[in-house]
Amino acid sequence: VMNSNPKNHLIEKVKQKDDLQSLASNQMDMDPPSLAGTSSSSISAVHPDIIETHILTRLDPTALASASCASSRLYSLTSNETLWTNICNSTWPSTNHPRLRHVISSFPKGPRSFFSHAFTNPDMATSSSPMNLDCPPGLISAVDIHFQERHIFSKVVETETTDSSPFRVDLLETKDPVPTGIPHPVNEEMYREILEGLKLSWILIDPIGRRAMNVSSYKPVTAAERRWLSTGEVHLRYAWVFSAGQEGSSLEYVKCGVTATFSASHTGEMHVSKVSLHLEDMFGKHLNGKDSLAILHKGMMGKRGVVKGREEEGRRRYDAYKKMRRIKIILGEVRKPLNRQRTLDTLFLAFSVFIFVFLVLHIFF
Repeated sequence: VMNSNPKNHLIEKVKQKDDLQSLASNQMDMDPPSLAGTSSSSISAVHPDIIETHILTRLDPTALASASCASSRLYSLTSNETLWTNICNSTWPSTNHPRLRHVISSFPKGPRSFFSHAFTNPDMATSSSPMNLDCPPGLISAVDIHFQERHIFSKVVETETTDSSPFRVDLLETKDPVPTGIPHPVNEEMYREILEGLKLSWILIDPIGRRAMNVSSYKPVTAAERRWLSTGEVHLRYAWVFSAGQEGSSLEYVKCGVTATFSASHTGEMHVSKVSLHLEDMFGKHLNGKDSLAILHKGMMGKRGVVKGREEEGRRRYDAYKKMRRIKIILGEVRKPLNRQRTLDTLFLAFSVFIFVFLVLHIFF
């Protein structure tokens, strides 16, 4: 495990950027291209209504962002707020919530900026801002679950955090399950189909700082716990990992962990019975509200990576995080007896010095 050097492997993988996709993701928030050097072309002869209703609406977000850089006219057409609102709503149905519509409209460029924040991948390293920066009093969670491109669940929750209690966001209580229309697995093939088909998005939003970040890997980072054979429950784990502290500290890397539980109903279909989010340090300790807000805020202020490959990137980061965590735990267990022995040696030395001083004072005085 030590020779595999997972930390370097993780950083190396994160640095492998797709330049074209990075450019497209950055273009979502770019200013309009300069008019200098432009001239009339064939696109100018096309009526704006045709471009808006028959062309731009057929483009995916990345292509739309790239098209906006072609000319000032296309930038103006692609900046239409309704166009990006529809894209946000179709990608994440939760964004159609009244509270979120109001928050998204306050972003610098409205839904276009929000999409850029929520669609791009948070970079491995968080912002270089200090940990004691002013943090929002709370966050908004926008969660969506799809199965094989079919929307099955959405919810928006506002969370107020406290300084001392562990940071945790619970979307559902077990007593309020949500039907999914997914049949309960009865064999390995159905089980794998559920694992591959369920996609979860968890967007954290700072309504004051007008920033957002998607902290889910979209697809599970590990195989589900096989409780469906005995209890009828399927537990899926999603995660996103980024650096939040100094090298060697417990906050060197932090895991945003999402757990989704699907239970069997009497009708034979799966219900969403529980969805929760928490933050863990390198030793698996759940972080408290104050620390979590600071780390998440730093992540929101940090750089963003390419827009493709989130599922693979999420798994790579999670696997490397687990390896580094095991190394830290092993080293910690090795250091414990060493530290204990060092403490005993120090106490013995102090006691010997005390006895020596006592004898000297007793003999001469």
